[in-house]
Amino acid sequence: MNPPAGAVSVREIDLAHRRDVARFIEFPFRLYRAAPLWTPPLRLEMAELMDPKKNGFFVHSTGGFFLAERGGAVVGRIAALRQRFYNEAHQNDTAFFYWFESVDDQDVANALFGAAEAWARARGLRRMIGPVGFTQPDPPGILVRGFEHEGTMNVPWHFPYYERLVTAAGWVQHTDYLSGYLDRSMTFPAELVTHGTAAAARGGYTVKQFKDRAEMRAWVPKFFRTYLDSFASVPDFFAMSSREFESLVEKMLLVADPAVIKLVLQGEAVLGFLLSFRDITPGLRRSRGRLLPFGWWHLLRSRATSRQCNVIALGVLPGLQRGGANLALITELLTTLRDSAYERVEIVQIVGGNLNTHGDMTRLGARWDKCHRVYRREFARGPAAGRPA
Repeated sequence: MNPPAGAVSVREIDLAHRRDVARFIEFPFRLYRAAPLWTPPLRLEMAELMDPKKNGFFVHSTGGFFLAERGGAVVGRIAALRQRFYNEAHQNDTAFFYWFESVDDQDVANALFGAAEAWARARGLRRMIGPVGFTQPDPPGILVRGFEHEGTMNVPWHFPYYERLVTAAGWVQHTDYLSGYLDRSMTFPAELVTHGTAAAARGGYTVKQFKDRAEMRAWVPKFFRTYLDSFASVPDFFAMSSREFESLVEKMLLVADPAVIKLVLQGEAVLGFLLSFRDITPGLRRSRGRLLPFGWWHLLRSRATSRQCNVIALGVLPGLQRGGANLALITELLTTLRDSAYERVEIVQIVGGNLNTHGDMTRLGARWDKCHRVYRREFARGPAAGRPA
């Protein structure tokens, strides 16, 4: 995409203004139109996330959405978010940036980051990290390694020049997220399954397997608390409301395969979980982000024929993360790969400092082929410009 010449202007858009929201959503489709490894989001889902009436984030938190323009054409975009749950959990004044997209032009990137920083400073916030989204499961970071591999539903692909734009604007490394894979060609340690089965028997653990989506939906209230508690010690983790969690579950159920979603139980108590879904990347590409007129058919066909599942979350309660419950989950992951039609398991965005999950997956032989980086910038101390909502 060749950016137009001229001065760059950045403005915050009104989320009630449908044309500007459409331009915000459409920009990456134009930017990446010649990038075969980029996987588009669904435009409808993007529109719902930007709708304060439909996205539960806006019940407790606020955001600003900015377009960079030059010569009347959009050349960049960014969102600035004030996540209440994050700041309450970590007792600091932090903003997020999200949905950063830009042409290869440092002036455009600087203008976008400057607008996001000004938005945050006006609300008394003193630092910014990003890309980080509305809720914890939103894919974080900018791709810094693995450009030769395609992006998937929850593993975004970016142009290599993004890293240069971000660091030249004064941002520094905050956290890295690693993605990798296991496949049927690998030889897994046989003793792991033996140890996992024995550990589950000693601890009285059972693995809950689901028959259908209705049964999965019924377990959501029990699972919600375990999900929050399991990740409480992960750096930068923050909670979400029950409304946001239920919305996330409904989206997952659209592509969920009951065979690859597991819970570790002790009696009726949920101790751990393995959340996976079918990878429908080919369908997303063919649909070009639209459900109509035929996008829905491509998505359904991709769901039916996919031979890859993506593990988006694997966790157990604190105190059990190096014991039998964890081994039971690892055993289930191997059993799923062995007994299902899947040929490959993508392990999505494990925090680089998460030694338990990263170590377990490495021992299984996982090949870590992508790295996404979250950046940080501290704001200079000075008089705040007031505290708008």
